[in-house]
Amino acid sequence: MMDRDSFFDEFSANMALWCDGGRDAGELARAAAVVMGREMPVISAVPDDVSMLWTWLEKTSARIYARFYLPARGARDMNVISELTGRINAAFKQGAHGAQIFMRAADLADFASEIGVVRDDLFFNRDLAIGLDISEVGPFDWGAVFNAVARLRARALVLVLARDAGDKSDFVGRVYAALRAADEIKCDLHFVLGNSPARIEQAVRLVRGMRPALAGGVRVFFRGGEDG
Repeated sequence: MMDRDSFFDEFSANMALWCDGGRDAGELARAAAVVMGREMPVISAVPDDVSMLWTWLEKTSARIYARFYLPARGARDMNVISELTGRINAAFKQGAHGAQIFMRAADLADFASEIGVVRDDLFFNRDLAIGLDISEVGPFDWGAVFNAVARLRARALVLVLARDAGDKSDFVGRVYAALRAADEIKCDLHFVLGNSPARIEQAVRLVRGMRPALAGGVRVFFRGGEDG
């Protein structure tokens, strides 16, 4: 949990909360209090926690995103897709404003094709966010990624630094390549960067410098919420 007031002062407009699963009611209440206290626009939570978070956040402007994970090659399995859409629909009925669906970059094109039949009905007045491990996307693959995201009419692309190997991660280079390919992107850019102030600063400053029109929609999810 980051406790750096000056850091939040500079990047507060871009911060969002990632609420880990397995929390009790008191912990969820404190997470909701952090969202309200810092006026965060989005909180990401496991589906089981959506209904309880909604009881505290119902009258706020914060949007609750339910978090889902597509298994490897699951985009080609209609049973997997059917189960996923059912779980997403249930989360919406419990108060979720959107769904984050995390998957392998290799499965994105198949997912965009398979979900297309139900996309408009399922996400009517709801947000869809697609999550990918940034390390799985090569410098020349971003065009295909943004094309698939556009076909899905996703509200956001969530770039995850699943494992930070320092300079070997080439994180800055990967974000740079993404932004170079983002001329026509219509969605917001979100990041999950493991609570690293350095990575958060790098991501936000790169977007502000290279694609200022996208800067207002940047959200960086940090884990925490128990103590604000």
